Amino acid sequence: MLCTELERQSILSRLSGYRYTHTLGCERAAKMLAERYGGDVEKAGFAAILHDITKRLSKEEQLYLCDKYGIIPCDIEKIEWKMLHGKTAAAIAKQEYGAPEDVVQAIAYHTTGHAHMTLLDKIIYLADYIEETRDFDGVEPARQLAKIDLDEALLYCFNQSLTDLLERDKLIHPDTMAARNALIWQGVRRIHGAEGSGV
Repeated sequence: MLCTELERQSILSRLSGYRYTHTLGCERAAKMLAERYGGDVEKAGFAAILHDITKRLSKEEQLYLCDKYGIIPCDIEKIEWKMLHGKTAAAIAKQEYGAPEDVVQAIAYHTTGHAHMTLLDKIIYLADYIEETRDFDGVEPARQLAKIDLDEALLYCFNQSLTDLLERDKLIHPDTMAARNALIWQGVRRIHGAEGSGV
């Protein structure tokens, strides 16, 4: 067993407010996606409850954990420092909770994605995006696509995220571009329309 109920409650006790509710939603979504697409349900749930464990931390605290665990932020992460919570959460998952490497990787890249995403990576990225407490333009089509095709849903989410970043004149992490491009190179295409509220 990767995570006992006592350990799960210990992890959840480090969260509060919206982050607590979001994490439980993400856990449910991750398990649902793992069941649907043949993933490891236990690992998906474990990664989900750990994915935002450092999200509440300040810039100084994030950088302290980077220094402690040998994480070297890229130039974009130094500016958009909130991105660091994936990597710092992954370090906590490994060092404090003994998470296996595939779980650690899924947590580390749950915000940006990356070019060679495993099934677990995809599940955690998508679960974080579609979980039930999310309420923003485009989330419902993502939920519907997630029931049909995992990669197509991911492509939709990357496209939506990139559009949002461009509209807000924000920096774009190269891992996100690489993740989106990798799907295109693999032949993933938007087959099921997902504009507006329907699929």
